[in-house]
Amino acid sequence: RFVAGITGEQYASPEAVSAMREVRRRALDGNSICVSAADPLNLVGIITPGVKVPAYAGNRILFRDGVPIAALVADEVIWLKETPIEEQAQARNALIVRSRIAPQLNYLR
Repeated sequence: RFVAGITGEQYASPEAVSAMREVRRRALDGNSICVSAADPLNLVGIITPGVKVPAYAGNRILFRDGVPIAALVADEVIWLKETPIEEQAQARNALIVRSRIAPQLNYLR
């Protein structure tokens, strides 16, 4: 099993297993990424503690170092992890700005 707590068979090529182990050993660098909550890998609240983020295209999740820290649900920011006040504005912008410009760029939200 690659992901503990998830039932069913899990497959990965030998290269993917090596890559996953390398990521686990890497030092945290504060890297953030924002993804649609409609992504099939949205497991927030399913395998992670806390609230489940509904898998709707307009909802978004912000991850920092692979950990979900905030979500945009129904145009409202929900904090999934305690985040220092000085980092909250940047996190909020990462969630909201992309959500607002996406329709102008003809992206699916």
